[in-house]
Order: sequence, then structure tokens, then C-alpha cells
Amino acid sequence: MSLAGHMLLHCLLVAVLAPAVVLASPLQVTIESRAARIVTSPLTAWVLFVGTQVAFHIAGLYKSPPGVEAVSHAIYLVTALLFWEAAIGSTLQPRRLHGLGPAIYLIVAMPAVDLSAAWLMTNGEPAAGAAMVAGMMPIGLAAAISAWRFAHEEEARTGSERTA
Repeated sequence: MSLAGHMLLHCLLVAVLAPAVVLASPLQVTIESRAARIVTSPLTAWVLFVGTQVAFHIAGLYKSPPGVEAVSHAIYLVTALLFWEAAIGSTLQPRRLHGLGPAIYLIVAMPAVDLSAAWLMTNGEPAAGAAMVAGMMPIGLAAAISAWRFAHEEEARTGSERTA
């Protein structure tokens, strides 16, 4: 498989499969311990997700042997699940991002993740970098949907306040 195809598979794992799993989850888990709150906090989830994307691609770990590659895919998936849960999930309670928080969280992740793509492009793998940029577009789509949802809810709230 080409490196571009491989990068696109990484993107499908973290930008399509992970949010689909988060949205489909019927679970609700109340976070009670301090350690669990720290690990699942939006800031920690964001740093783990973005850090994994940047570190694995800049360090060249995407070129690892099959056993290491399987571990890296598991790390991609776990960090992506945490990232998407913080942004759009409802499994972990209480939710910590409200209002425009999810949209901002997602928008800020986009250029940070694109650093990996830029690295690939400037190091002789332009097709892989382009595949990564294209494959991460669901993050932008989710940010736009989150912002629209906030605007819609805010409009409904202010409209009902005016009529009351």
C-alpha cells in the first residue's frame, strides 16, 4: 500500500471511525475519580490526540514493522476516542464543553494536526500529506456542525426569552 493510502487509513480511523463510535455509544459513565477526570478532560484529550498525530508522523513511526504498527493504531484510536468524546460525546458525565466550546476545541485541533501533513509534504511525501489533510476534513465538518448547533440553540433560547 502506498504511504498516501496508509495515511488515509489513519485518518479514517481517527476522523471517521472514532467519532462514529462516540456518537453511537449508548453508555453513560459518571466520572468520579480525580485521575479519571484528568485523563478524560478536554485539555488532556486534545493534547494526547494532537500530540500523538504530530509525534508519530514526525518521528516516522508510521513506517514501523507490523507489530509496532498495530500498537500505533491502537494508540491512534484510544486518543481519538478521548478527543471526540470531549468534543461531541455524551458517554462521560458531566460534559465539560458547552456552547461554542466544542467548535473551538475542534477548530484549534485542525492546524495542529495539519503540522503532521506539512511535515510529510516537506519531507518528500506530498501525496501522503495531501491525503492526511483531506482525511482530517471531518474535524472541520464537526466544528461547523457544532457552531451551527450552538447558533441554532442560542437563537431558539433568545427567541423564547423575547416571547416570555
